[in-house]
Amino acid sequence: MKYKNALVLLAFGNTASAQATEPYPGLDAYITNAVQTWKIPGVSVAIVRNDSVIYAKGFGVRAAGGHGAVNERTLFEIGSDTKSFTATTIAMLVSEGKMRWDAPIAEYLPDFKLADPVANGAVTIRDALSHRTGIGRGELVWVGSGATRDELVHRMRFMKPESPFRSQFSYQNVMYLVAGQAAGKAAGSTWDAQVRERILVPVGMASSVTSYKGLTDTNVSVPHGMDHDTAFRRPAFDANNIAPAGAVISNAIDMAKWIRFQLNDGVVKGKRLVESAALRETHTPQMLVGRGNAFPDSLGAHFPTYAMGWLVEDYRSRLLWQHSGGTIGMTSQVGLLPDQKFGVVVMSNMGSTSVPKLLQDYILDRAVGAPVRDLSGDAYTRYATQRQRADSVARAQDAQHPATALPPLPLAAYAGTFADSLYGIVTVAVKDGHLMLAHGEWSGPLQYWNANNFRWTLPLTAALNTLPVKFDVAPDNAVTGIYFGLGADVNLLGRVAAPRIDRRGGTQ
Repeated sequence: MKYKNALVLLAFGNTASAQATEPYPGLDAYITNAVQTWKIPGVSVAIVRNDSVIYAKGFGVRAAGGHGAVNERTLFEIGSDTKSFTATTIAMLVSEGKMRWDAPIAEYLPDFKLADPVANGAVTIRDALSHRTGIGRGELVWVGSGATRDELVHRMRFMKPESPFRSQFSYQNVMYLVAGQAAGKAAGSTWDAQVRERILVPVGMASSVTSYKGLTDTNVSVPHGMDHDTAFRRPAFDANNIAPAGAVISNAIDMAKWIRFQLNDGVVKGKRLVESAALRETHTPQMLVGRGNAFPDSLGAHFPTYAMGWLVEDYRSRLLWQHSGGTIGMTSQVGLLPDQKFGVVVMSNMGSTSVPKLLQDYILDRAVGAPVRDLSGDAYTRYATQRQRADSVARAQDAQHPATALPPLPLAAYAGTFADSLYGIVTVAVKDGHLMLAHGEWSGPLQYWNANNFRWTLPLTAALNTLPVKFDVAPDNAVTGIYFGLGADVNLLGRVAAPRIDRRGGTQ
């Protein structure tokens, strides 16, 4: 869709005060109340309508306990909202004939392989970008692993599928890395350089970067986690090894430009950066997303689908392109109503929070004239009830596992090195009378649970507080392996030179 030049050339000439003016009565108060209710340090919001930024404003502070206010230029980690940047970059390469949506990935990355022979012989760029390869999430393959991008691409051959190829939606971050690496190879460059040169610079996203490397701006939000009602600071999330899936750092002003570029069919200041057909392919449904899958259904949605870098669905009988982004300590949400030429972005410095999605839907409802609901308040009431139940269960579980409980074998029996081709090396050592487990960049104590089960206490750089770990023990009490992974992606890592346990409980 091409807009008139007067609209295309409309830049950020709006004054800061005009952008801060409420487009809907009571919006400032509603956002402020949501931030305070959910105990989130800060959020930043931008709204685009008819190629103009009608609202851009920050709320709260950059860091809990700090005094630096969030504004419309405060930078946030946008997590998986990066995926649309990767898909659009590939659309640009498709426009130039340097890539094809349905080309085998091995055409660009000859070393790439998958465990499933059917998928291995047929998997394409389109499959990678639409999460239909059948491969499970396997998050611990990359997060905190210390593995490089090339190492992760190689490890995909060891990741087991969770469903038949192209049979269902399976959200998969590493496959976006694969697509990004393929784009870099096709362009004779890197993913980072391509995103910077093809999108950030020409679109005018001057403050945005593809990772923390090279970031010089000091107006940066600090990641946070939540311990009940108390926000605590987390370290910055280094997503460089998975960058095409979730490493872009941006602010409300720049993301508003990104929204305008998408709504304007790939045209910026009268210049087309990507062929219309190629960009529209990224907005075209490729795979149905089942209810209860990776994305919660939006209010009024009936047919959630995934395109390439975008969740495409109906929203109150209107077409909606949207995506969420989540890192260890930040959450974002981008939503566009293309037929209404309307878009919104909400970024927060709190991990695993539903507030950006709730604020997006609240703003969308105001934009389309739907009945106004207190989405944030209603959700918080449900959350508070669920948290009380979860706390009760946690207390009961803790009571059944006193700190004085001892494992069936001496601690030295569990110590050692364990490895497999997918997860690499896990080491367990005895330190100051406790077991310590290390994998990649993470190290933390193991708490005994029951039988040969332990709980690994993770550092603040991890999204989870604890992770269950089970040791594999032979009939002669030799610890032969460790079950490591998350959810359905648990693998048995074999022990390297495992010591044997004698009848007196010692090692030999």
